Amino acid sequence: MKKIFLCLLLLLPAAAIHAQERQLSIREFLKCSPEDTTSYRVTGVVEKIRSTSSGSFYLKDKSGKLLVYGLIDPQDQSASFSKLDILKGDTLTVLGRFTLYAGNTPEMKDGRLVKKSDGPEHGLSFYDRLDQKPSFHGKTGKEAHEAFKAWVQAHIDAPENGEKGTVRVQYVIGKNGGIQEVQVIEGASPALNKEAVRVVSSAPKWKPAKMDGNGIRMTYSVYVEFE
Repeated sequence: MKKIFLCLLLLLPAAAIHAQERQLSIREFLKCSPEDTTSYRVTGVVEKIRSTSSGSFYLKDKSGKLLVYGLIDPQDQSASFSKLDILKGDTLTVLGRFTLYAGNTPEMKDGRLVKKSDGPEHGLSFYDRLDQKPSFHGKTGKEAHEAFKAWVQAHIDAPENGEKGTVRVQYVIGKNGGIQEVQVIEGASPALNKEAVRVVSSAPKWKPAKMDGNGIRMTYSVYVEFE
């Protein structure tokens, strides 16, 4: 009898682990109670990444959609979400418990990444993964930058002394399309540098880039020529 009891004790940890890693569909997971402290496995495709800083994204299978908030790599628990290299279209298996954020938003919080299969977006550049490319006066890509440079050149106040030179100006297209953080990265004289910054800062808004439905910041540069 003692041997049988000892064997049962030895089997308990394995049984507990097996129960904690039970696979559920997203619909089944969303039916869990917040009082249920059991962790379950869920597999789905990343539909949308809400934030790379907090690691929040939507996971979808045929039964529904789940918000996952925070994801840990068991092999490196200090790794940030961005280092997990998760993109829209990836297939993930995550392990976690059901919670209600603020008492009404169902989610899986602080889940653990069990398995990842790369989706088709891993073969694309960051620019090609954008849902919406940044545009200026209705143009995108190379044509947008040519149109922006033409606008800048047309609005320069040439120095009275006829000074010539080229200034390279870096700028950020903000989430709302406004020009931000304008700075000289290859300068000429102080007067030309100042005028180049002024004219780029005064430029009209772009239509911002978007990824997963959210505006994102993009950094570019333009050569301002004084001839």
